[in-house]
Amino acid sequence: MVMFIFVRILCIVYVVAVNVYSFLLLRNQKKSAEEGEKRINDVRLYVTAILGGGLGVYVGMFCMKYRLNNFFLMVLMPIFICATAFLVVFGFINDFGFNF
Repeated sequence: MVMFIFVRILCIVYVVAVNVYSFLLLRNQKKSAEEGEKRINDVRLYVTAILGGGLGVYVGMFCMKYRLNNFFLMVLMPIFICATAFLVVFGFINDFGFNF
C-alpha cells in the first residue's frame, strides 16, 4: 500500500515539475526574444509538452502572449494536455499496473 501511495505522489510531482519547467522555458524564450539574444528551438517546447508539460506551455502562451497565432501550438497543446490527463487518470484508476 505504501508503494502505491508513493507512485501516485511521484506521478503528481512529475507532472507538476514538467509543467513548471515548460512554463519557465517559455518565459526564458520570450525574454531572450525581446532582448534579441539567441532563442531556444521550438522543438524543445514540443518535447516538454509531449513529456507532460503541455499545460505549462499552453498557460505560458496566454500569460506572455507568445505566438498565439501559431497553428501548431494552438492545436497541439490541448491535444497534449488531454493525452497527459488521460494517462494520469488511467494510471490512477488502474493503480499504475501494480497488483497489490
